[in-house]
Amino acid sequence: MNAMTIHQQAGRKITLRRRGSVMGMTAVFLPILAILAAFAINAAHMQLTRTELTIATDAAARAAGRAFSEVQTVDAAVDAAVATAALNTINGDPLRLRTGDNDGEIEFGSTQQQGGFNSRYNFQKIPTSDVRSGVVASAVRIHGKRLNDSLSGNVPLIIPGLLNMNRFETQSDSVAMQVDRDISLILDRSGSMDDIEFDWGHGENPYSNSAINWAYNEGVLGRYYSNGRYQYYYANGYDAVTYQQHLWENYFNNGPPPTMAWQDLVVAVNAFLDVLDGTSQEEQVSVASYSTYATLDTLLEKNHQIIRDKVDQLNTGGSTAIGRGMQQGIQALIDGRARPFAAKTMVVMTDGMENQSPWAGPIAQGLVANNLLTIHTVTFGEGADQATMQNVAAIGGGKHYHAATGADLVQIFEEIANNLPTILTE
Repeated sequence: MNAMTIHQQAGRKITLRRRGSVMGMTAVFLPILAILAAFAINAAHMQLTRTELTIATDAAARAAGRAFSEVQTVDAAVDAAVATAALNTINGDPLRLRTGDNDGEIEFGSTQQQGGFNSRYNFQKIPTSDVRSGVVASAVRIHGKRLNDSLSGNVPLIIPGLLNMNRFETQSDSVAMQVDRDISLILDRSGSMDDIEFDWGHGENPYSNSAINWAYNEGVLGRYYSNGRYQYYYANGYDAVTYQQHLWENYFNNGPPPTMAWQDLVVAVNAFLDVLDGTSQEEQVSVASYSTYATLDTLLEKNHQIIRDKVDQLNTGGSTAIGRGMQQGIQALIDGRARPFAAKTMVVMTDGMENQSPWAGPIAQGLVANNLLTIHTVTFGEGADQATMQNVAAIGGGKHYHAATGADLVQIFEEIANNLPTILTE
């Protein structure tokens, strides 16, 4: 055997020993790597599940808060939370919420900043039975659970058996809080708002001698004696329209009288303010109105009686310049009285077709581009341009409403007042 052969044999022995060492190390570390990989897979699965639960719980809280503000009932909030939770899956299964006034996973309450202006909001629970009885709540809390005793149960691990674990539990809470609003009302006081028609029946004349004498005795008319005869005048609070309305209903007994669109609007605005007065939020309201030209009639006011009084003082007549009304209305929302963290809302109402520039659509685009603002629009009656106002609401990220009657108008303004925006605070 020569030297080369001896070296070759020695090399083979060394190579075999190395192979044996690598195989031995592989045999030791491969199970460890497999276990680590299994832990990583389970950890990623657990994190994904927690994220899915957080998303589902947040969505349920938002839906509940929105329904609670719009409908103002516990049942509406509960139904919205349950339905929205079920649309979201956690590990492939829908999230199920336990309902019940005492032990449910949907709670009502209020939120307070106990540590000052920049502190965290804390949820203060109010018994659900008290909320049903009329106690004002401004927040909804959802407990999203995947626990052993929850309706959806706990979550099976992808790779069971590690550390004797086959399943795991997780839960998430979310609070949706209704926020304060600064609201700018943009009201149509054009000439069409005072249109009215009395369809008097045969023999019905509100200015006959008998009708006038009755009205005088009722205090609807006053009189004085001049040139040998009585001269009549409308008593305080009456004019030609309200005089005829009064006789329609009370002298001729024809039932509720015809009304002007402006009268219906005044009733709707009062109903709107009544709702705001009953919420736990502190709402500020301003008024701008328009006809051929527009005016900013009040800046933002917390005292809503100031708004009522101002609307009562407005007069109708002229063309329809909706865009000009919006230009005036935004001034209140950027004034020093506007609160930086209050949601900004503009409500634009009309009963007609805009016939004076600037046009509402481009104005809405400019307002939204430069301000964090939601614009709702309300049309009233057959002559209103619904298409234009639908477009304005779409630009403003709001909702368009149409009222065919005065009763519809009241209901719409109440709905807008109840439609409080919500934010998640937990």
